[in-house]
This record gives sequence, C-alpha cells and structure tokens, in this order.
Amino acid sequence: MVLEIEHYKYDTRLIGKTEDISELKRQLMETETLYDKRTDNFTQLFCRMFHWSVADTDELPDYVYDRDTKCLYKPKF
Repeated sequence: MVLEIEHYKYDTRLIGKTEDISELKRQLMETETLYDKRTDNFTQLFCRMFHWSVADTDELPDYVYDRDTKCLYKPKF
C-alpha cells in the first residue's frame, strides 16, 4: 500500500502493509497522540512504530492522510 502524508511544507509517500483501512486509521491516530510537536517527528515515528518506509516513487497513493485536518481519504485521479 502507498500512503501519502500531506504536510504543510511538503508531502511524503510511504510504503507499508496494513490489514485494512480501520487499522491504518488506528495507526495514524496513535501516532498523532505520541509524536513530538516541537520536532514534528510524525512521519519518522509512524514509520518506526508500524514498519512503513519512505518511498521515492511516482506510484499513485492508495490513501492520503492530511496532517492539517487529520483526515484520511482515498484520492480520485
């Protein structure tokens, strides 16, 4: 699965495996509660906790997570 994390400064694409969309939401919300707001280590913490990897790919994301609104959605291309 390819997940794009939208930040206010840049976007990051990640590759990982998850059981289903509810599990992905749970992982994202758990990371939101634990990350350090001063250093904004959200993506690094998410990858470390749930075994995702930063990907340098042009592959379209399966889901996009908007950090500003905390909304996870399936993009329409």
